[in-house]
Amino acid sequence: MSTSTQDNISVVQGFIDNVLNTGDLSTLERYWAEDMVWRGGSLGEYHGLPEFKKFAEANAAGAFSGMHLEPQRFLADGDTVVALFTNSGTHTGPFMGMPATGKQAKWNGVGIYRIHEGKIAEATFVEDVLAMLLQLGITSLPAATS
Repeated sequence: MSTSTQDNISVVQGFIDNVLNTGDLSTLERYWAEDMVWRGGSLGEYHGLPEFKKFAEANAAGAFSGMHLEPQRFLADGDTVVALFTNSGTHTGPFMGMPATGKQAKWNGVGIYRIHEGKIAEATFVEDVLAMLLQLGITSLPAATS
């Protein structure tokens, strides 16, 4: 069965709308292949849907409330979909060993998804965590000197 790039974008959009932005993990199997791979940079790498689901469940009530991922643009070629996005939320729980600040943050990211047989087989994410940490007041940049 051949799928179009639009079909592949729809899989990624469905995952964002129905899982990420709702926090409803009960439909993960609809979007992710059983032997999937998720690479989240500083957040780790997970192999297989059971391992990824454990990670997702542990983070569902995690560091940020009101999390919302807003796609800015999708680029697709063959089985690959790239999502340029803005992520946002309020820091209400521990994150990377830092206590909650109660502050809101908004940062950019890129997700690269590979679709196989109508499901996400692997994904790699890069997010501007430094921008988030700066907004939360967790870190700062050194003062510029002239």
